[in-house]
Amino acid sequence: MVGCTAHELHICSAVVFMCTSRTLFYLLLLFVAWFFSGCAGPLRPPLRTVAAQETGQREKQPLTISAKPDAMPTPDTAKIRSLLDEYAREEDSFILYPLAQTENKEEEKPLEKKEPPEDVTPKAEESPTTLQDAPGPKADDRLLDLWQKDLDQAMAQPPGRRKIQFSIPVVENDRVLYFVKFFCHKKRDFFERSLARSGKYIPMMATVLQEEGLPEDLVYLSLIESGFSTQAVSKAKAVGPWQFIRSTGLRYGLKINGWLDERRDPLKSTRAAAAYLKDLHEQFGQWFLAAAAYNAGERKVEKAMNRSNADNFWDISGKRSYLKQETRNYVPKFIAASLIASAPEKFGFVDVVYQTPVEYDEVTLETSLRLETVARLAGTTVKTIKELNPALLRNITPPHENGYVVRLPSGRGELFTQSYEQLPESAKIKVITYKVKKGETLLSIAKRYGQKTTDLMELNNLKTRKLQPGQELIVVSNGVKKTR
Repeated sequence: MVGCTAHELHICSAVVFMCTSRTLFYLLLLFVAWFFSGCAGPLRPPLRTVAAQETGQREKQPLTISAKPDAMPTPDTAKIRSLLDEYAREEDSFILYPLAQTENKEEEKPLEKKEPPEDVTPKAEESPTTLQDAPGPKADDRLLDLWQKDLDQAMAQPPGRRKIQFSIPVVENDRVLYFVKFFCHKKRDFFERSLARSGKYIPMMATVLQEEGLPEDLVYLSLIESGFSTQAVSKAKAVGPWQFIRSTGLRYGLKINGWLDERRDPLKSTRAAAAYLKDLHEQFGQWFLAAAAYNAGERKVEKAMNRSNADNFWDISGKRSYLKQETRNYVPKFIAASLIASAPEKFGFVDVVYQTPVEYDEVTLETSLRLETVARLAGTTVKTIKELNPALLRNITPPHENGYVVRLPSGRGELFTQSYEQLPESAKIKVITYKVKKGETLLSIAKRYGQKTTDLMELNNLKTRKLQPGQELIVVSNGVKKTR
């Protein structure tokens, strides 16, 4: 057949149209499927951001995405962005949520250098004996000769007028200048506290030194030894403002027992120090040797001189094996401290607030009293009583055959005497020494004398409740004694 009828042509056209339409329909479905799956595929549909000027647009409810820190410490950013994209399509807008904002800021923000945390820990206060260990340059024998002359000139003056006038070569000595700078800078805080404390004790100490025929400037030895602290304790167990070891303190009449340590008493220890210095000067014949012996002990100086076959300070101090550095630097430190303390303003110490000179009344106690009772009768505080009586080691005045002298704030002696006369017998206590028997415990002894175990431990400085037969305990009795 060469040709087709009109009917046949119509049928063919219809078939072709239907095939073409079906193909187009399938293609359209594939396109739609590709478009809506684009956020999960390699090609992502463009995101429409909200322009900054479109402020009139209605507020959108933000999408909150939460996760437990333990379960997801590092968030999956891709999944979160996919959720945000879907939420944006539903709302017909895209909002940059806080997570994305944070990421963008982190990208733009330069890396900040983290500063170490500031150390706000308060500095511990230095030991009162810190100046004893202050290092320094090598010895200078010329300085000692000059200082000896200055001190001899002071001793040539009448008693009460013996004041050391340092000569210019002494003041300008390199070794002295070193310690002046050391005290004014590295040890400035400590030195300023010591100067403030000196106002409380120097008038008393200087008076004692004058009465003993010594230059009052020697009071600054106490500044080097302890910073004028009554509670100072050195590594060698020297105690008090003048740093007496136990044996030397006992030798010069200071009482040291379970009740008292008079090395802490500023008045009694100064009298002992004056007597000791005079004895050392008489023994060695030179003040700088006496000062060295005061610091190191006379036996060490004697031994050092014998070993070195020397008769002067610098011959023995120049050799480290004979005298320790602390002793070799003792005199120049004393000179530097004296120069600063006698004129602190010249060295920059212009804001020193000196403590009030100590003044007190003295009363004699016929029986032992608790410090709480003493303070109440005198109208003051236990703290004040302890400050005026630093030698007391317990909260009870010690028993004494002839009575014990206690210091009270100035002007309170008469009030105390009147109140003491009216004190009931029940307030007066009796102190006894009890020897522990086999089988006894701290609790049984405390019950027997109507005491608390904690009070007995404090009174006897006990660290444990365990007792040994024959051990002696100090017991305060109010007249109450229970039988077993």
